Amino acid sequence: MVNFTEFKKFFLYGLIGSLIAAALVAVITVLTGDFNDISAKVLWTLLMVVIHSLTSLLFIWDDEKQNIFEKMPMITNVVFSLVVASFITSVMGVWNVVNDMTVVHLYQTFGTVFLASLYINVLFKALNKEKYIDNLAQANYIFVFILFAMLQAVIYVENATKVLGDVFFRVFGASAIIDGTLSILIIIFYKLYLNKHPETEILPEGQKTKKGISIWIWVAIVYFIFQSLLLSFR
Repeated sequence: MVNFTEFKKFFLYGLIGSLIAAALVAVITVLTGDFNDISAKVLWTLLMVVIHSLTSLLFIWDDEKQNIFEKMPMITNVVFSLVVASFITSVMGVWNVVNDMTVVHLYQTFGTVFLASLYINVLFKALNKEKYIDNLAQANYIFVFILFAMLQAVIYVENATKVLGDVFFRVFGASAIIDGTLSILIIIFYKLYLNKHPETEILPEGQKTKKGISIWIWVAIVYFIFQSLLLSFR
């Protein structure tokens, strides 16, 4: 298990330092009356640090009631990695290391990575129940990766409709239908399995059932939407 205490300290120090730096830049700008492009970029960078620090702190705060790091290890690691990647991307966008369209494309990729990992994490719950369910899940994984790869082509290829052609989008549509059908079959067979084996849903005494996605996952979803809008308006 990773000791997230050090991460908490790191982000807290980064948050405090950023707030102090932002205040100093603001005071100097007001006193000198010289608000130039560099000052604006510094303030935007500090804002990115504050936003990402707060998001990371909320995410890694080990809530004993949720205990998401043990319940959803893959999705939590993916989302935390995306927060780090988002910070790097936002800073590069602020300082024009990459152009605005590249930033938008990168955030679209982050979104597809999040959705794919969430999808795969849900499929994991149906594994090791019945052999035919495992086979369906493995086939589903293949189509998830196919759709993910094809989405990247749509995101990054300019004039994708013309360049990729009609055949590409026919294959994409067919893959999406197969993927959706496999998902529905897995859900049906998994529910049938639970009906035959009700003891599977029985939790240890004193342990409460947790339904739905953790609040921190929803925080991450809202954050990525907000971050994309913020960079677009900038």
